[in-house]
Amino acid sequence: MASKNNTHCYLELQVPPCLPLRIIKMAGEGVEVRVARIFNTFGPRMYMNDGWVVSNFLLQALQGESLKVYGSASQTRALQYVSDLVNGLVIMNSNVSNPVTLGNPEEHTILKFAQLIKNLVGSGSEIQFLSEAQDDPQKRKPDIKKAKLVLGWEPVVPREEGLNKAIHDFQKELGYQANNQYIPKPKPG
Repeated sequence: MASKNNTHCYLELQVPPCLPLRIIKMAGEGVEVRVARIFNTFGPRMYMNDGWVVSNFLLQALQGESLKVYGSASQTRALQYVSDLVNGLVIMNSNVSNPVTLGNPEEHTILKFAQLIKNLVGSGSEIQFLSEAQDDPQKRKPDIKKAKLVLGWEPVVPREEGLNKAIHDFQKELGYQANNQYIPKPKPG
């Protein structure tokens, strides 16, 4: 929760059951509330071994390891660059009281992301197919119609541009960590 001038902005990640009641209570007390439903976001300074698809693929490709995909890798994801998310959150500080979805509706398969990251890194890594993960959603695509209509917002950073910035950041961090004898490993999916 972020606060500015009696306005609170919640980042909806995993919504605890009590959150809607707290929001209703705050609104009843005259506090302006904004709710953003945030979809997959990536960019510099993300945790290298957080288990998310982008960080796992970047780390694996940069370290020359196999890029591990699950099942047929036909599951889809829609990824937004962090500056697009931040811009959306800043605009939400306007007169919007209903939840708004912030994400990139450009959807691609996990296999396509693995191939793209491998190519952008220039890695000779193989793509390794593993057993399908339980509870892995087959499709993740945000509906941002409300964000476009109400906020005039949509993501603008091209996927490859954002990935190149994240790759550069990971390369710097890996260099720093190598000098300090710490090499991160991706979390299993």
